[in-house]
Amino acid sequence: MRRCLLLNLLLGVALAPTGMSQQEPKLNYATEAGIDSDGNVYVASDQGKPLRMATVAHCIEATFADDRQTVGCSVARGTKPEETMQSLRLEIYMRNGKRQIIETETPMDWHFWGDGKQVAVYSHLLDGKDRHALYDSASARLIEELVGPSDESLLPEWAKSRAQVQDESVPMGDDYARERTKWVAKVLRQIARIEPGMKRQDLLKVFTTEGGLSTRFQRTYVYSECPYIKVNVRFKAANHEENGVEEEPDDIIESISQPYLAWGVMD
Repeated sequence: MRRCLLLNLLLGVALAPTGMSQQEPKLNYATEAGIDSDGNVYVASDQGKPLRMATVAHCIEATFADDRQTVGCSVARGTKPEETMQSLRLEIYMRNGKRQIIETETPMDWHFWGDGKQVAVYSHLLDGKDRHALYDSASARLIEELVGPSDESLLPEWAKSRAQVQDESVPMGDDYARERTKWVAKVLRQIARIEPGMKRQDLLKVFTTEGGLSTRFQRTYVYSECPYIKVNVRFKAANHEENGVEEEPDDIIESISQPYLAWGVMD
């Protein structure tokens, strides 16, 4: 099952909903939940006042349901490196400051269903079986449960991960396969035209920058039409060699790697 990517919203949960912070949130919390510039999660109240539900540092993932009233916040399993991106606890925040909690014995994966009215939770049980559970968001009541090894293609729609839904949405067939093959060939030809001795500005006609660690002299670039196609490039400074931070369009390419596939990197 999927492990999102999501995952660059660092949020924290207050012990109870509070009033507005000293810095007035600029979003329209009278009608929708939202996140302010400091990373605080708010929900709306019937009185049109924002109620703060979360602050930075508590949650490893925060996702808004399509209704824009419901927020899911998965809490880190622990502080060890292998636990910081795993969650045993899902906190659901709703209008008027209502909060529900869903917990599992093993790390969970989850997504909203039915415009936020339900939440689907997946976990791999200690006995090796998979558990898919559908809960009512407003009450955390279990609605439906599937336990045991399953052919993913036979799962009900609510139990399918976002990654599985995306995979199943990819058109298949001989015609599509031929078009994809031609596109990959086009990509390889475009990349092959970038050679040592050319300038950074030439590279940027085909690629764009990616997050992660980099310097003026070495950076990973992603293909402009697909962020999963990457190359690693080394540069020689066009001038001001002592400045290893500020990139210049005339910096010269020293080497470029073979293209490779990898997931995106976020700063």
